[in-house]
Amino acid sequence: MTNMIMGTLLAGGYLVVFWMFGTLIPEKFQSGKFPVMCITGFLLYYTLFEIVAFPMKYLCCSLKQLTVIWGCLLILLFLFVIWKRRRVLADSVRTIPGSTQKNISVFILLLASVGLAVLLGFNTNTLSTYDSNNYIGLPVASVYSNTLDRVAPYSGTLLEAPEQFYIMNTDTLQSAIVYQVLNIHPLMERKWSFTIAMVILFEMGLYQCANGFFKKKEAEKTVFVILADLVLLFSYSLGGVSQYFAYRTYEGKAIIAYLYMTVIFGFCLAIYRKETSLWPWCGLFLCGTGGIAFSNSALFIVPCMIGATLFPYVLCDGILKRQWHLLKRYIIVLLPSVFWMLLSHLV
Repeated sequence: MTNMIMGTLLAGGYLVVFWMFGTLIPEKFQSGKFPVMCITGFLLYYTLFEIVAFPMKYLCCSLKQLTVIWGCLLILLFLFVIWKRRRVLADSVRTIPGSTQKNISVFILLLASVGLAVLLGFNTNTLSTYDSNNYIGLPVASVYSNTLDRVAPYSGTLLEAPEQFYIMNTDTLQSAIVYQVLNIHPLMERKWSFTIAMVILFEMGLYQCANGFFKKKEAEKTVFVILADLVLLFSYSLGGVSQYFAYRTYEGKAIIAYLYMTVIFGFCLAIYRKETSLWPWCGLFLCGTGGIAFSNSALFIVPCMIGATLFPYVLCDGILKRQWHLLKRYIIVLLPSVFWMLLSHLV
């Protein structure tokens, strides 16, 4: 019971951390809306963690060293948010309530999100035992050996260096830090806390997509999100995004499949709807910078999704109409993926 309470609090803690990270983005690149701030905060969190953890993993530093450095950085950032960004936090909360219809819609979606998160948190089935064990085994082995992914989780062999194929993936190290600091059961953190946080973020992403389609039609947005959830839950036998969402919610490649693809579509939809602010472009840029923390699949899937979805818009509204700033933005949001691709061939 203690682990369950601790795990539930940790899930809420993840969302609060992502929300606070969202306030670090300058107002010029912000939407100001609570769901978007949580999503961009999540993307920024893993971008910064990748920047800190990857060099330390490559240099074979210890887990305790990474924990101290990342912990100090988090403390400094939180102090900065409390000192300088309180107004941004408060303003984002004020965007949640609205008309009576909107409040009812938000309440229904909140209940659906929590219910779905709990359902998937209790789901003990899996379609990939090897991958599931790997996502639990690697961080546990890192804690017991005080290394950064240098212990083979099955054989227990200490490697001279992390496996080359996974060297750029750092998501498991974030889990290892949580295990080490909070002394929480690994399955509770990964299968319960992290799963709940990811599902609620995914629901926020779906809501943003619905907002792009229906704007102020709250009933339509509610139906859209619930239908999308039902389609994903009842088509999991198909080898695609729904399978990852229903059975492998906490795995890195699954997060790229269901969460990153959804928020990328939502950002692109905002651009197609002539959003004048730069927040959707900023979101796309952060998708490219932080996706590699979860899976090597992000090297190809993220830029292909961004590039293919935005290309018609950039061609018609940008190149053909000589709106060159759109082409520049298009190139800029693809640059992080190009950088990681080049780096993957060098390390």
